[in-house]
Amino acid sequence: MTENTLGSSAADQPTQAIDGLDTRTKAQQVPGGDGAPSHSAAAPQAAAPTQEATQASAPARETAGRKFMRVEDERWGYDPAEVDDFLDRVDAVLATTARDLQSAPGVGSRQVRERVFDRVQGGYDPAPVDARLDELEDELADREREAFISEHGPERWEEHLELMGQTLLGRLNRPHGERFRRPSQRKQLGYSVSDVDVLCDRITEHFRSDEALDPTLVRKAVFRQAQGQRCYEEQQVDAFMDRVVELILALR
Repeated sequence: MTENTLGSSAADQPTQAIDGLDTRTKAQQVPGGDGAPSHSAAAPQAAAPTQEATQASAPARETAGRKFMRVEDERWGYDPAEVDDFLDRVDAVLATTARDLQSAPGVGSRQVRERVFDRVQGGYDPAPVDARLDELEDELADREREAFISEHGPERWEEHLELMGQTLLGRLNRPHGERFRRPSQRKQLGYSVSDVDVLCDRITEHFRSDEALDPTLVRKAVFRQAQGQRCYEEQQVDAFMDRVVELILALR
């Protein structure tokens, strides 16, 4: 989930062809090998910690007013400084009026959806942070739609949705096993072809019916790992699923 400039927001431009996208996979690898932050296992003995010190090191501690729990010190979580800084930027955007949203410096719904945080030991628990990001993405998408319609009119918005839908359906209508690229190396890992195709079939059924599609179906999708020709390239699948969520939110 790399950050883009506000100029590439969904409210500003039609969705690009997925083949041309170059985004990082959302399944960021957890540090643990070379270069991982060190954690000393042999700390010198000291007197019993005070109540204040104990509270400061508890997993449930809070930082800088953020209401996110931290994981235990030996586990990996999101870097609190990165999370707090990013959410401060989102708050600054949401403090603007809907009319000024497109010209406001900061982030849009796509940047929220694609954001990846570094991992540190004892960091924020990822689950509640991810849930909060989903809420912010929904709110920003709603405001971006309002701002676009206010400036360009509802007809331009409908044209934008139609173009986006045609781009996505073009890939969804491809045969099973041919929807995304295969890895260039024979032993490279990726997403199971069968798992991805099952989700694509469900998305296609929803788009062809009048039933609204819950973005959670796509956001929380988990694909098994496979190797070589039995898998799709992760980055391309992630980029496509991001565009699907973008369209789901735009249609609401």
